[in-house]
Amino acid sequence: MAVLLLGLLFQTVQATDCTYRKDSLGNTRYQCDDGKSGTLRKDSLGNVRDSQSGTTWRKESLGNVRSSEGTTYRKDSLGNVRVSRPSTGDTVTWRKDSLGNLRSSDGTTCRTNSLGQVRCDGPSTPPALLGQ
Repeated sequence: MAVLLLGLLFQTVQATDCTYRKDSLGNTRYQCDDGKSGTLRKDSLGNVRDSQSGTTWRKESLGNVRSSEGTTYRKDSLGNVRVSRPSTGDTVTWRKDSLGNLRSSDGTTCRTNSLGQVRCDGPSTPPALLGQ
């Protein structure tokens, strides 16, 4: 459940193996093994912006989240999140397993450690960090 409360983060970086942590201001900071790093900040309207890529995410009236790049995030009746990227035609599904880890259909796995940091191994960034 801690992963779901980290704030908004969907597909900020196409990086592998990243760690996400919430700072004292409530922003989510991330550091990836490939050297990329950034901060996800939520504004007063609930929009989230990535300092590294400039991508912004907004929640629409139907509860779906859309990125400034056109990616859509929809939660289904089972609580899974389906991520659709019209530019590539890709769709990734995220679900929570019996141990509380997040797993995607592309093989990415995210675990929360005892410090509350989220460690993801794989090519995708979890939508749960976006509050989805």
